[in-house]
Amino acid sequence: MFLVYTYYYTDRSTADIFKYFDDSKVMYNALFTHPLDYFQMLFGVDNDSPHFDIYYHQMNNWYRLYESNLYNDSHTMIRLNALLRLFSFGYYNVHTVFVCFLSLAGLTGIYKFFMLHLSDKKNILFVAVFMLPSVLFWGSGVLKETLLFFGLGMLLFYSDKIFTKGFSLLSLFWILIALILLMFLKFYILATILPLMITYFWVYKTKMRWVAVRYAIVILVCLIAGLNIHYIFPEHNLLETLTNKQFDFIRLANATNSGSTIEISTLQPTTWSFIIHSPEALYNTLFRPFVFESRSPFILLAGLENLLIIFMMMICIIFSKFKKENANLFWFCLLFVLITFVLTGLITPVMGAIVRYKVPALPFLFVMFIVILDKQKLVNKFSFLKKYL
Repeated sequence: MFLVYTYYYTDRSTADIFKYFDDSKVMYNALFTHPLDYFQMLFGVDNDSPHFDIYYHQMNNWYRLYESNLYNDSHTMIRLNALLRLFSFGYYNVHTVFVCFLSLAGLTGIYKFFMLHLSDKKNILFVAVFMLPSVLFWGSGVLKETLLFFGLGMLLFYSDKIFTKGFSLLSLFWILIALILLMFLKFYILATILPLMITYFWVYKTKMRWVAVRYAIVILVCLIAGLNIHYIFPEHNLLETLTNKQFDFIRLANATNSGSTIEISTLQPTTWSFIIHSPEALYNTLFRPFVFESRSPFILLAGLENLLIIFMMMICIIFSKFKKENANLFWFCLLFVLITFVLTGLITPVMGAIVRYKVPALPFLFVMFIVILDKQKLVNKFSFLKKYL
């Protein structure tokens, strides 16, 4: 990733791995002139007064071109880099070592969570969690995706530990860290995973009956609450927020002349608008970019990965066997993927961004494939796979 953003995409001001790193130098330098300012900016304590604009106006990414009422997650990445500069002394690749450790720890947490139910498929599970091309690439840089993997892994692993082995302060600590991290990175990921986890452990602790119905009930309750939250907090209208987010993304894509822009249906802040456009959104996120519409080597690689997804989908349909004991895990993964993919497709008009935004859900997509895969049936048909599976 360092080589790609150094020699292929050569503009540091637009390179995600460098732009927050470069902005963090402004914050870090305050440590030597006004240490209190540094710590206030780092921890977000009374740091919104005009006084701090002497720092923020030197940064290129503290303020977004199109601001919304959503938390600006760029602040999190700038702060992380400003903290890591205490150890790196300004050497970017030291930051890479830190975030790769966090990413690997998170993926390990995800792997261990799923291993409890898929111990007979541990080899293919390892590939599904750790070895997907997009996960390897986007999960290895100083990017939000690395922290998302860390937050998801810690949340799943330690929540499961509490439910299966009992309460511990260590588990609670890491759960709180994960919740805070996800809240300030991608709130929609947190808002998606929490109801699904509640349902997952509800099913896990009770009889494995009416699994799909239980998930439907929880999702419906959360949707009703989300669609009516503006009656309690007038400044938070879910549909208007998502509609404005799409509008801002389209304006940004046009302003920056993005080379991988696609046509998406314009949303209206109505429930019906979101319902009718969701199939198109899911289709765009799941299957695009196509190989034949690739305009750069990296879009081409993403297109090839989409072919892998289609291939795996076909294999798992042909060699499928749905076990009742795996129903909980199947619905958990399926709904997380569906919600994440639909939201991504509804908001994002740029294929390069779609490729990145769906990365946190990819391990869950392939785990869902594994859940329904009849390994024995596949091995009987292709005996050479027995060695690997």
